[in-house]
Amino acid sequence: MELVKQATRVPDIAGHTANCLDLLLTTDPDRCVVTVSSPLGTSDHCLVKSVTSFSPPDCDSRGERRIWRYKSADWDEMRHFFASYPWQQVCFSSENPSSCAEAISDVVRQAMEYYIPYSDVPVGSSARPWFNADCAEAEKRKHSAFLAWVDARDRKAPDLSSKKRAFNHAAKSYKKALRKARFDRISHISQKLSAQPSGSRAFWSLAKSVEANFCRPTLPPLVRPDGTLAHTAREKAGLFASLFANNSRLDTGSSTPPTLSHCGTSMPEVRIRNKEVLRALCRLDVNKASGPDATAFTENKEV
Repeated sequence: MELVKQATRVPDIAGHTANCLDLLLTTDPDRCVVTVSSPLGTSDHCLVKSVTSFSPPDCDSRGERRIWRYKSADWDEMRHFFASYPWQQVCFSSENPSSCAEAISDVVRQAMEYYIPYSDVPVGSSARPWFNADCAEAEKRKHSAFLAWVDARDRKAPDLSSKKRAFNHAAKSYKKALRKARFDRISHISQKLSAQPSGSRAFWSLAKSVEANFCRPTLPPLVRPDGTLAHTAREKAGLFASLFANNSRLDTGSSTPPTLSHCGTSMPEVRIRNKEVLRALCRLDVNKASGPDATAFTENKEV
């Protein structure tokens, strides 16, 4: 049974018709309560919330939630994945509808993990540090305008068109507030970067945090030997290192190593004088994040 009974896609463009595109299907409608709220962020799709009286046990005790970065998704590859997937053999071989539904959910989740970047953040942390009071106020105005439009539509009120125009205006104002908040935060970070001494620890610490927030990996998630996915740069680098190390090993069996003949030459004597070491250390820049051979700058300073 389908539980969503009102429009879930509400474009903020005059003349575009709202329609129901986001569905919720269930075989036990008495256990579910569905509410439709105003569209999230800059999307024109409403938030469809379902509350059920029966919930499976939560096996994930990490206290984290997953954030999907849909704007960075590879939709073309995902469509190709779904088009070439053996649905009949994997998902519809059972006569039990629940088993089929579970298999379909697993395939969809697998495709999302492959082609949509995501991050797991602790529950309660701020996923949008740029979201300020102006954004919150604009969001409230948009939600109020949405509820007024829904009420006028249900009552078939004569002022339905004006309510829709008010919602369109509130939705566009909310998008402008989001863009301005993001721009202001980027400008603030740029000012902080320019104020830090180039090469200092504070500079590199801030630069790394900016890189983690704004950069996107060019490599897709990689599959580990155990079937799990490697998403972060460190995980991918470790997987590549392990792969290269395994491919570089030679199985010689019981063969004996070759014998090298004595060349009859010797290495000349190498002398290191204290004055030369002191002169090299004095030329080091202790403000840099790292010295030669990745030596920490604090060690250079102590020496």
